[in-house]
Amino acid sequence: MKNTNTADVLAGYLKRLDDGEALESVQADFRKNFSDVRPKEIVEAEQALLKSGVSVTRVQKLCDIHSALFHGSTREERIAEAERAVGDDMEESVPVTSNKSDLSQVTGHPLYILTEENNILTEKLNNIRDIINDGADKDELAKAFSDLSAVNAHYDKKDELILPPLKRHGVRGPADVMWTVDGDIRKSIKEALTGIEKEGFSGDTATHILALMTRMEEMVYKETNILYPMAAEKMTDEEWQGIYADMPRFGFSWLKDIPEWADAKEAEHEMNIVSEDGEDNSSALIRLPGGSFSLKQLEAVLRAMPLELTYIDERDTNRYFSEDGELFPRAASALNHKVYECHPPKVIPIVQNVIGMLKSGEKDVVAFTTTKKGRKAYVRYIAVRGRDGEYLGTLEAVEDITDI
Repeated sequence: MKNTNTADVLAGYLKRLDDGEALESVQADFRKNFSDVRPKEIVEAEQALLKSGVSVTRVQKLCDIHSALFHGSTREERIAEAERAVGDDMEESVPVTSNKSDLSQVTGHPLYILTEENNILTEKLNNIRDIINDGADKDELAKAFSDLSAVNAHYDKKDELILPPLKRHGVRGPADVMWTVDGDIRKSIKEALTGIEKEGFSGDTATHILALMTRMEEMVYKETNILYPMAAEKMTDEEWQGIYADMPRFGFSWLKDIPEWADAKEAEHEMNIVSEDGEDNSSALIRLPGGSFSLKQLEAVLRAMPLELTYIDERDTNRYFSEDGELFPRAASALNHKVYECHPPKVIPIVQNVIGMLKSGEKDVVAFTTTKKGRKAYVRYIAVRGRDGEYLGTLEAVEDITDI
């Protein structure tokens, strides 16, 4: 595509989709017009649309036509074209001597683990297609879709560990849009399983299943050929070390024996008390109105509490979280960054509203129950105030109440 503003053309595609034109028709034009455009240029155009005020929800529609950039008539042609396009793109931005683009081939590296999960996911999807082609046995299909829900751990790691750092590196478009699509896929898997249990592979359920599987395959494609190379280019070794350390918090999809990364550094569990003059006073007692703790005792007490805690300061910055959180694990890389970075776009306005009510004094506590990982959780957002009433931040407390 020559002498044309990419963002304007993409905006035109959005309008055509909004007006009800068939996706296949728009995809055909996308293939024709973008055959010589690198993925990076499309990503930059999407970011421009977001900055111009186009909503994430609307830009998300472009994900459904992204893959057409690489599509040939056969799977082999699609893969070859994707590798060529991404290879050309990476040559421009990564020095020839760099091995960053090969991180997915380094045993145990976070991108290696995510790629292995995607390989298994592809096998699972192919197996479901075989079940459908063999007659779509209801029980067999339900079992396969139940197993498919394990992909949530893969999306958790991508959404919490890969996308937020990319946003901090200035790559917002793919992060915001992918996070939203991941949420849609999670929801669609649940809906598909419910539909199968009610009516098997028929009617709207069959249509829903086929569309969902295509979307999941496209997401694998986008991760492999756009997201992972982009992350390899942008992110530092220090960031990868933190991501590797955080991965077990979020679990793994289907992988039983997690490969070790030879270059991983042992995670440090730093504890110290530093005074305003910079002096380390780690041996000092922490004196409070109700008593005192040593630093070691206080850390142990916080870990022993039957709550998952997250403290967000008065500037909406993550300052502390429970290390052993199982229902709502947090990434260490989110510390000292705004709380909004670790939430999907559609949730951010809700979080802003809750924190706004606590800051203003309209509420002291906002609470609700939810289900997470098959467990019932009681979640409270509590205003943290000084003795003079000044707002010092928000404490999120998550309690597993399943067995109560």
